[in-house]
Amino acid sequence: MNIQSEDSDGGFGDDDSMFLRGNVRITQGTLAIRADRATVERRGGDIARIVLEGTPVTMDQVTDRGEPMKATAARITYTPTDEIVLLSGAARVEQPRGEMSSETIRYNLDTGRVNSGGDGNPVRMTIQPKNRAAAN
Repeated sequence: MNIQSEDSDGGFGDDDSMFLRGNVRITQGTLAIRADRATVERRGGDIARIVLEGTPVTMDQVTDRGEPMKATAARITYTPTDEIVLLSGAARVEQPRGEMSSETIRYNLDTGRVNSGGDGNPVRMTIQPKNRAAAN
């Protein structure tokens, strides 16, 4: 995982946290995240959780199926061990076959599966038809 920012404060110990501010950029494989602020928490020497905040935070990835995915939210919490991303605050996920917006969206980076709602706020989505040209 590669991380850059304009300012940082924290430690590199096995159980330390690093606080990043200003033009935060995180990349790992095809995953690219941009935020205003981030907290990177380490436990036992591994990255346990990353909390990103911004106006908005943006996340782009090419899925294992080779499809692009773009997500935006006011806050994104990424837990690398289970590959789950929690988007909150005007959350939106866009994929070639559809898009979804809600106050809260859970996105699985491994499978591309999304889960949203259950928080009393509406879920809105658009589902695109299968591209007939791609099937030929």
